[in-house]
Amino acid sequence: MLLLIATIIVAVQAGAYYYLQRLDNPAGSEGIGVDTLINYGNSTLKWYNVSSFSPGSNFYNQTFYLTRGNVEAEFYPSFNEHFVTGINGVKNKGQFYWTLWVLCQKQNAWAISSVGADQIKLANGQTLAWAYEVPYQAPVKGAKMVGSCS
Repeated sequence: MLLLIATIIVAVQAGAYYYLQRLDNPAGSEGIGVDTLINYGNSTLKWYNVSSFSPGSNFYNQTFYLTRGNVEAEFYPSFNEHFVTGINGVKNKGQFYWTLWVLCQKQNAWAISSVGADQIKLANGQTLAWAYEVPYQAPVKGAKMVGSCS
């Protein structure tokens, strides 16, 4: 049974990756531009500036696409949500784990996301981040933090 569940999860993730690899924008329209930061917690920061996502895409799918499928996650059907446990080979360990951040445009500050990656629908101009850390520190050292975006 466990093998069946694992196979289904891998198949769903592979399908999402395949779909995102072949995103075609309708003629005359542009994709959604989203900036994404992955902070690996060891002073390694990687920025992605991609504008090929279609409306309705979510941040989990985007992460899966940007990492070429190198995301480890547990899927919780009751929440329709993935709990990310590893990105590009960096896995949750002890008190270090992946946290999800949103850059609040009005406040020019980072806030911990109040929802999971599957629930964040991509919007043009968004800046999102994953940070591997002992929570909670902004994904960019010294950056301003707020409790929530206004």
